[in-house]
Amino acid sequence: MKRPVALALGVGAVAIALVAGVLVKRAGRRAHTYQLLDSLAAVPLGMSLDAVHRAFPWLYCPESVHEHEPVCAAEVDGRDVRLEMPDHRVGSIELMAFGRDMPDVVAWTQARLGTPHGHCTLDDTRLAWWSRSGTTVTLMEPPPGGRARELMIREGNGAPPGCV
Repeated sequence: MKRPVALALGVGAVAIALVAGVLVKRAGRRAHTYQLLDSLAAVPLGMSLDAVHRAFPWLYCPESVHEHEPVCAAEVDGRDVRLEMPDHRVGSIELMAFGRDMPDVVAWTQARLGTPHGHCTLDDTRLAWWSRSGTTVTLMEPPPGGRARELMIREGNGAPPGCV
């Protein structure tokens, strides 16, 4: 009688530990992504390539090839990061999130920037955008019940290019 109870308690404890481990891992990945978003949002547009290398040594920034401008990119824990570097300076920052435990990029953006300044549809893609101090943040809006997957930060004082 004591043995089945002990076995059941042991199995229950293992199940709780596994679930807790998965949830803690997901929460940790989300927190890491929010920190990544905060650090990317703090990058001033126009920052030099050398300063980008110092601030984000994990970014891969190959030298420009002929007429192409350098692009720095990395995959960070299920998130693709890309910085376009015209004239070897940050021109735009893009983050693409994917995976089951993807963070809520909409919640992060609204917490930092408030209500969107506008919405538009570009090539059948719904966008929300914010504009502050010469910078435009564009967010690909998710389908109902989904989460946003793409955030872009670039120069501008209004709607993203192509939006009316």
